[in-house]
Amino acid sequence: MIKISTDTATICVYDLTCLRHRKDDDGDWWSIPEDRFAEMRAGNVLFFDVGDDGGYAIDVVDEPIEGVRRILKVPSGRVFIGPGEETSGGGFEPDGSWGGDFILLDPGFHICTIARSEDRILLNFQPTLSGTNIVEDSIRI
Repeated sequence: MIKISTDTATICVYDLTCLRHRKDDDGDWWSIPEDRFAEMRAGNVLFFDVGDDGGYAIDVVDEPIEGVRRILKVPSGRVFIGPGEETSGGGFEPDGSWGGDFILLDPGFHICTIARSEDRILLNFQPTLSGTNIVEDSIRI
């Protein structure tokens, strides 16, 4: 279980390799819808809106779940799951010391399924061959 606290009502999931080009961008680049959605369409990051600031427990589960499904690129096999404010930018890359944590997945593409039960967030990752996301709005759970 990963426990996080967010002041942006947002949780992010990504392989740091995929957002390395954003490291020296503005710290809040992801609050600009065009930038946020472009990175999500490419599978570089998943942002989801949890509705309220505060604490959340995130469980990465092995069994399939019903929920929102999106493609995530995982080139290094090391994926950060944490509060949106820990997204790479402003010269910063997260290391888990300010919230969130890393999980290990097989390198490649994964289908991430996201579900919620109150303040508990469930994530399931299943390998897939490739893909992109159709993103026209934020993921709200």
